[in-house]
Amino acid sequence: MTVTTWRCATILLLAGVLLASPAASPAQTTGPLIVSTAGGDVTVLADRIEQVGPDNLTIASGHVEITRGTARLLADRVEINRATGDATAQGHVIFYDGEDRLTGERIEYNVKTGTGVVYRGEARAAPYYRLGGERMERLGDSVYRVRRGIFTTCEDDSPAWSFRFGSATADLDDIIYGTNASFWVKDVPLIPFLPFFAAAIRRERQTGFLPPQFGQSSRKGVFLGIPFYWAISDSQDATLSLELFERRGVGATGEYRYVFSTTQRGALSGFYVKETEQSGDDRGWAAFRHEWLVGRGLSLKADLNAVSDDGVLRTYEDSLARRATQRAESNLAVTQTWENWNLVGRLFWYQDLTTSRRVELQRLPELTVQGTRQAVPGLPGVLYQLDAGVVNFVRDLGSEGARFDLHPQVSRPISLGGYATLTPFLGGRLTAYDRTVTGVRIVHGESVERTEADARVRRLGELGGDLESRVSRVYRPDGLGGFDAVLHSIEPRVHYVRLVGDNFYSLPAWTTRVDRIPEGSWLEYSLTNRIRGRTVSPAGTEAVRVDLARFVLAHGYDFQENRVGNVAADLIVQPTERLRFRGDASYNVDGAGLQSLTSDLALTVSPVTASIGTRYTKQQLGAGPTAGVVPEFVQVPGTYALGGREPNRSSVSFLTAGVTSELTRHLAVRAHTFWDVRTDTFVENRFGVDLRFDCWGLLLEYVDRSQAGGGRAEDEFRFGLNLLGVGHALSTRLGTGTDSGGPRLK
Repeated sequence: MTVTTWRCATILLLAGVLLASPAASPAQTTGPLIVSTAGGDVTVLADRIEQVGPDNLTIASGHVEITRGTARLLADRVEINRATGDATAQGHVIFYDGEDRLTGERIEYNVKTGTGVVYRGEARAAPYYRLGGERMERLGDSVYRVRRGIFTTCEDDSPAWSFRFGSATADLDDIIYGTNASFWVKDVPLIPFLPFFAAAIRRERQTGFLPPQFGQSSRKGVFLGIPFYWAISDSQDATLSLELFERRGVGATGEYRYVFSTTQRGALSGFYVKETEQSGDDRGWAAFRHEWLVGRGLSLKADLNAVSDDGVLRTYEDSLARRATQRAESNLAVTQTWENWNLVGRLFWYQDLTTSRRVELQRLPELTVQGTRQAVPGLPGVLYQLDAGVVNFVRDLGSEGARFDLHPQVSRPISLGGYATLTPFLGGRLTAYDRTVTGVRIVHGESVERTEADARVRRLGELGGDLESRVSRVYRPDGLGGFDAVLHSIEPRVHYVRLVGDNFYSLPAWTTRVDRIPEGSWLEYSLTNRIRGRTVSPAGTEAVRVDLARFVLAHGYDFQENRVGNVAADLIVQPTERLRFRGDASYNVDGAGLQSLTSDLALTVSPVTASIGTRYTKQQLGAGPTAGVVPEFVQVPGTYALGGREPNRSSVSFLTAGVTSELTRHLAVRAHTFWDVRTDTFVENRFGVDLRFDCWGLLLEYVDRSQAGGGRAEDEFRFGLNLLGVGHALSTRLGTGTDSGGPRLK
């Protein structure tokens, strides 16, 4: 065969082989594979990966996992355009956007821009937020625009509650807000239309609307509050609320809280209402509080309060304590503290809410110096202490002026063989006034002092002593009740003071305990029993010391008036955390009977917690310039008998009782009552039901308030809603807070 013939045969053979071979296919692999795209490299892991060169297309199928940075995409099939960075995922699609998890029928995602669309998707954000929609467009890290969606924190497919909306923007690290919304309970549109809604996604403190608060009152009509929480910064936040009252008008509440540093913090709050449905008055209140540790031992405190009128708190506040407030006080004080001395300068003023007459006695300014008991230099064992103050009293109606008060005292503790300690003391008191009282006059129906600018000085000398002792014994209960040791101590004490002086009369009555100190010879004695326990401490733990009980019994005798004092008692019992009792009483043994009685009992027997308290104070009448005043030298006020014959009826006597029962883990009921025994009037009754579930809670409360002397003043029904992660259990109380814990120092 010639060379030419050989070459021709070879060419024909190769051509036949090529014609018989199949067409070329794209490169195939199973991964993991690094794919370079317009948005950067992505890692692809799948059962099958095909790379189609001419179209810059990578197709992954079967258990596909694609990762880029913190984003991770799982699906049955994913197509990636390497030139544009577009990726389309189908089949069991799951997209992890940082800590958030999205699922959907199909996801279109661009690895270059980080944007994309999830169709019929659902997003889950820690710890319990769920967001779904027909179309969820990813605008950035954890930020989505949602069309025809739903938002809830419930786990069920048919959630217990949800917001449904036409369109919304959601930042899964911050907030969701949208339009054309409705609020659903299960499959029922409880609130069929809301033009706008917003909710904070509360991983920490987040800005957003809180659930509305509403109810019905016989005096205010239907009321509605729309609160908004503003997380200004890590160290500042605020709560603002629009308040609507059907029978009153429109108002607003606000509270701004701040922490400037570890040494400065405070809050500014207020309430305002325009009573367009009444007389058109502007009413409200404001409060400002600030604490500042300026330097070592130097601090400034401001507590300022103001109200528009005497009755605004009784009309708009919810708690009985706030409604019954008698004074709106303001105090601005600067304090410097040393080891043994305390210097306070302050401005104090208040508004009396019990009378329309301007009789308030303001202290503008007041300067006090207090020295603790300390050693006298050069005199071993001798101690001294000093109290001094100067104040300028200002008022519109009544006497006003300046007063200087100086009260030094020296003492010498003496041990009596180690069995007792006797501490005799000697002191004096000088009180100077720039005014002298010359009589009494009636101004606008009010009895006020008539004074003239004539200085007056009261001088007092005092001497006396204290005798104290203490005996104790330790008992070993061998673990009974959880205690390995119980200490019982008995502490007897005797106190005597003799006061003599001059210029006791024609003095202004500005603060009675200072201005109304009579000559006296007062003996007071008491016996205190204490029981303390030390708990059993397993190895590696420390024992806890607990005050189990304390009982104080005291009595006195007034030698100056030749009058037997009252018997006073004070008892505290707390054997366990489930039981606590506190009571005190004062009884006059000279025929006047019981003078005061206070008791508080709290008992928990699962699932019930109950409390009951009594308050009783007999009206006190006396004669002379010190009528109705317990002198400052009395250390246990309940032992002092004022003299005179008290009327049979009491001036203050009421009972308060409350009970709470956790019937199930989902249901609790509450009841509370305040009963004025003297007038046989229920001042306030409250009945509440709390429903608590995994993702929501409901508060229903009925409040019945009555006027003094009988007659129903107001009935109120309050509704509060708690949606897990969206807000907290709200009520109609002004100045609603949040469950965020407030601002903190960054």
